[in-house]
Amino acid sequence: MSRRTFLIFGTVLTFLALLPFVGWPLYKKLTLKKASPALIERTREAVEKHPELKPDYDRAMEDGVLSYDEAKQVLEKSGETVGPDE
Repeated sequence: MSRRTFLIFGTVLTFLALLPFVGWPLYKKLTLKKASPALIERTREAVEKHPELKPDYDRAMEDGVLSYDEAKQVLEKSGETVGPDE
């Protein structure tokens, strides 16, 4: 195997190894479903009623956006149900 072939092969393998590290955050960012304003309000009210959910709500709001899955998790811990169309 010549030196040039070895370098090309190594470069291709390096880029292939980096793809998951670049692709995963992009995938998560593009597929994130933001919660509706009504669902955000329901979540805030549930946290006010149940102060023990405040750490979960704060963790969900660390990135500044409340996603559907995060809101659903907080509401289910408070005993409320969330429909798929909310």
